[in-house]
Amino acid sequence: MSKFSFKNIIIISILIPACTSVGNKPSPLFDQICNKYKVPFICQSQRYVEIIELKEQVNFENNCEEINFQDYDDNSLSYEEKVTIFSNTKDICLDKLSIFSDNSTLRESNICCSFFNTFKTGQKSFMYFDKYKDKVVFSLGSGIIGYIEIKNMLDEQFTYEIIESNFEELILDENIYEPSWFGVKDILIDESKILISYSKLHTKGCYNTSVLIADMDLKYLEFNEFFTHNECVNENNKPSFSGHSAGGRLLKIDEDRYLFTTGEYLNRNLAQDPLSNLGKTIILDSLGEKVKIHSIGHRNSQGLTETNNKNLFLSTEHGPMGGDEINLLDLRNESQNYGWPISSYGEHYGNVTIEGAPLKKSHKIYGFIEPIYFFIPSIGISEIEKGPDNEFVLASLNNRRIYNIIFDENYTGLKLIQSYKIGERIRDILYIQEENFYILSMEDTPKIGIFKNN
Repeated sequence: MSKFSFKNIIIISILIPACTSVGNKPSPLFDQICNKYKVPFICQSQRYVEIIELKEQVNFENNCEEINFQDYDDNSLSYEEKVTIFSNTKDICLDKLSIFSDNSTLRESNICCSFFNTFKTGQKSFMYFDKYKDKVVFSLGSGIIGYIEIKNMLDEQFTYEIIESNFEELILDENIYEPSWFGVKDILIDESKILISYSKLHTKGCYNTSVLIADMDLKYLEFNEFFTHNECVNENNKPSFSGHSAGGRLLKIDEDRYLFTTGEYLNRNLAQDPLSNLGKTIILDSLGEKVKIHSIGHRNSQGLTETNNKNLFLSTEHGPMGGDEINLLDLRNESQNYGWPISSYGEHYGNVTIEGAPLKKSHKIYGFIEPIYFFIPSIGISEIEKGPDNEFVLASLNNRRIYNIIFDENYTGLKLIQSYKIGERIRDILYIQEENFYILSMEDTPKIGIFKNN
């Protein structure tokens, strides 16, 4: 008994009943203790999994001196001039090759141009990918679309081609093209169709996340509206607004349905409103009609992937200050609620109090679904992508790392999480099964990465 003081015994005797609940009825003392002291083994239902950091050794560097990747004077260039430069450059060259301590490799290739990196575009996303036959199709955050031959991506130098489209004619909002947080949020190729989600200016200063569609063609894409709705959040929304909290991930879930994530643009209470389309995962049919809202209580889901179970999908979600989440979506269960903004393992920036958003630490005892895993501090979670067998790779923005993750059999917890330092924000990630590598959208420089897991 010498290790346990009278004070420790008193604390434990308070914590145990405080964390006990009947059914889903919450214990007020539970959140009071967990919010103040953040006792991890009591306040978190997930078992702790140590993140294993794998060391990097740089084996090759090349500054691509033969290719003109000059740092243009961005302030003197119009958007049209930037598009012309990007469209005419077309060259991509290997800049760096790294080998990690488990023999995984990362190839980093420079691509034009610095004026499209995330910082010079107002933190607009750099590039999203999807596979079309033997090519990778990409879209920049401003809607420039092109493709790369997969067979060339391991060469020291390769090229991209531009696909012309009516995107600029259809989307007239200047914020999409000028530095801002508005832009393309994902692309999805479904056999002969291409879908693009984007920040839609619904009315003056008021945005939602909508979807365009076109017949897939490498010469020209004629986009039309696929899915939109009449809700929007105004830039003057109080107490806050963020164009980044837009969601926008798209995933095909069966022969004629898609899963689509929407953010709440920091109009937090809309995430719990079952009649609102914001802060949700929505099932769309092949005609762009909303079949139903599958789940509510989301802040900003920007990652979505399948699993080995056709009914189960993984989503990733940005927390506030801390509390980035990996969540399990089960299509067999109706009306799933993931808790935001009532429950979160993060805190509001500045540790302020926001009415209607108490950020209680537990999800389960308040009737919400617990995340499979969450990160404190936040990593700036982005896309998650299924690889071979039961391997998944998770990307991050602020942490500038990717994570190799192995889940347990039922996707209720993690068995392994390995961290690889990339050194750039990774916006998107795409697994190419035929080559057994992952393509990374690296948006600081910008670059395209090829990660091959050992």
